[in-house]
Amino acid sequence: MNPQFKKILFASDLSIEMEQVFEYSLSFSTFYKAEVIILHVLEEGDSSSEKMTRAIFGEDYYQDLKSRHKTSAQNILIGKRSDALRIKKRISGFFREAFDGSETEPPIEKILVAESPSVANEIVSTAVDENCDLIIMGCKQKGLLAQAMGDKLVRKVLRRTSVPVFVVPLSES
Repeated sequence: MNPQFKKILFASDLSIEMEQVFEYSLSFSTFYKAEVIILHVLEEGDSSSEKMTRAIFGEDYYQDLKSRHKTSAQNILIGKRSDALRIKKRISGFFREAFDGSETEPPIEKILVAESPSVANEIVSTAVDENCDLIIMGCKQKGLLAQAMGDKLVRKVLRRTSVPVFVVPLSES
C-alpha cells in the first residue's frame, strides 16, 4: 500500500528545534502535494505556580498573562516576530529550491493555537477534526532506548491515535 497524505498536522512547541521538524513537514508536503496545518497547544492546568500566581496577583492578572502568552504564540506562528520572519524566509527559500526558483506559496492551510489540559489529546483531536492523514512531531530525548520509546508526549499521542505519526529525533542545538 502506498500512503497518500493530503493533510499533515505539524505539532509545534515553538522551540527553535522545531525548525528541523517543520522542514520534514515541508518535505512531506512537497512530495505528497499535501497541505500543512500547524498546531501549537498551550497546556492548561492547576499547577502550583498557576495557583500561586492567582493567589498573589488575582484572577484578572492571571487571565491577562494567559491571554498575552496565547497572543505571543500566535504572533510567532503568523510571522509577527523577528524569529518567525527568519523561519518564513527559510520556508520561502525551501520552496524556491524545490520548485526551481518559482514563487510557489507554502502549502500552509491553517495555523492553530489551542488551549487544553492535555496536549496529546488536543493533537489527536485536531488531527481527527481536520481530517489529517499524518502527524509530524519532534522528540527531544536522546539515546537509543529513548529514541525508540519517544518522550511522554509522543507516547501519549501514539497510544491515542490511529493517524500515522512521523517522529523526528531532535538534534542538539
